[in-house]
Amino acid sequence: MEVINPMSRMVRDELKGILPYVLAIDAVAYLVSFIFLGVNYEMALGLILGSILLLVNMALLGGHSEQAINLYRLTGDVSRAKRKMAMSYAIRSVILAAALFCSLKLDFLNTVGVMLPFLYPKPVYMIKTFISDKKEGK
Repeated sequence: MEVINPMSRMVRDELKGILPYVLAIDAVAYLVSFIFLGVNYEMALGLILGSILLLVNMALLGGHSEQAINLYRLTGDVSRAKRKMAMSYAIRSVILAAALFCSLKLDFLNTVGVMLPFLYPKPVYMIKTFISDKKEGK
């Protein structure tokens, strides 16, 4: 029996590529919070949940983007591809809103810890670009 894997190799590789950076930024964020808050399990749990949801969000973005491109290639209908991406944006927004709601309602989650990882993509890609430029000698 063949196992169907809906995530493409490109999306999987991208997630594997950003994971070490996400974990490193989480560690720095926790160390900074440790300085100001002391040992804080709520912050640690918030960062873990936020990072997991970030990776889910990125996987959905990558997968739905590929699906929208393939839909356009197959049908030539831009409006269907745009609707696909709008629906993807709505799903990802609901996930973000649910994470925010849960972090506000549950005492064992720090809201800043849950939301902070959603800000990671821009610095992660800037760092990755800087590192790859250094390796290439630019």
